[in-house]
Amino acid sequence: MSFPRPEEERAATGKVFYHLAFEPWLNGAAHVGHPWIVHLARVEKEGISTFEDLETLIREIEKAASAHLPANAQAQESARQLDAVLLGFFYSDHLHPQTLKTFPPEIPVIATAPGAAIIEPWNHFKTIKIINNFDSSATTWNSPDLHPGEPVPRWFTPLMILGKSELNFVFAIIWSHTVNGEEVHEAILDSPHGVQLDAKPLEAFLASEPKTKKLAMLHGLKESHTGGIQTCYGAKGGLGLHRKVGGVEHWVLTHSSELKYTGIFMRLVWTTDTPRTIEWALEKEKKEHPDEELSGPPNFIKVANGSSTVLTC
Repeated sequence: MSFPRPEEERAATGKVFYHLAFEPWLNGAAHVGHPWIVHLARVEKEGISTFEDLETLIREIEKAASAHLPANAQAQESARQLDAVLLGFFYSDHLHPQTLKTFPPEIPVIATAPGAAIIEPWNHFKTIKIINNFDSSATTWNSPDLHPGEPVPRWFTPLMILGKSELNFVFAIIWSHTVNGEEVHEAILDSPHGVQLDAKPLEAFLASEPKTKKLAMLHGLKESHTGGIQTCYGAKGGLGLHRKVGGVEHWVLTHSSELKYTGIFMRLVWTTDTPRTIEWALEKEKKEHPDEELSGPPNFIKVANGSSTVLTC
């Protein structure tokens, strides 16, 4: 993820964007404990497989955007391009130890408390900042005590909005900036497994001040069941979240890549994925609410492996 920096930061850093590696899983399988217990492997080969590949990509982005540097911009103090690692969830397909341990220790990590508890014993990263939970009693999201603190920019606020189960949540990423002299707050809502729409913290966030524009939603299409319990709400859940938040500009497909599940635990609980489509979800919605006039889905974006897209409000 790359967020435009304010003008004064561009001048001070010599960089147009603030670059984050969001839950990088660059190579290898993901597992819990020993691989024979829980083992997840991607079927498709990764588009970016090393930290050096990621740095090269960021250099290309900065080179393409160099026309947006102010005339008084300073030369970059460090050759390192990545500014931070952002980790919204702590399971190994989101917090991938094999990948993270290849990143330089100087790169700050922004993680939830459970994620930090996993990373800290490695004694690898020098700076770990905590993502705070948004409580159901909160009325504002931009209070200083909810911000992770420096070196995370003040205009960048990540918040964890918990659902009713560990897997189901919304991770809000809020980018604050100025447009024509007016402060604007754009939110990216990451809910890879879906969330219960009546979760109290979610309702509190949607009612909180200052109001946020819903720039994008990162949500999957496939449904997943483990031990007969639905863990990923897929296309239907994503469409419901889109309606719940008042509509998002873009629905970016995430957490829908084909995975190979192995390990004794996965066999015992029988984890299965069911492919779904937005069209299927719209048809189900129409049948369940035949008398309601509902708008169509948001702009749906599927980013190819190793590719990128630009989100605009």
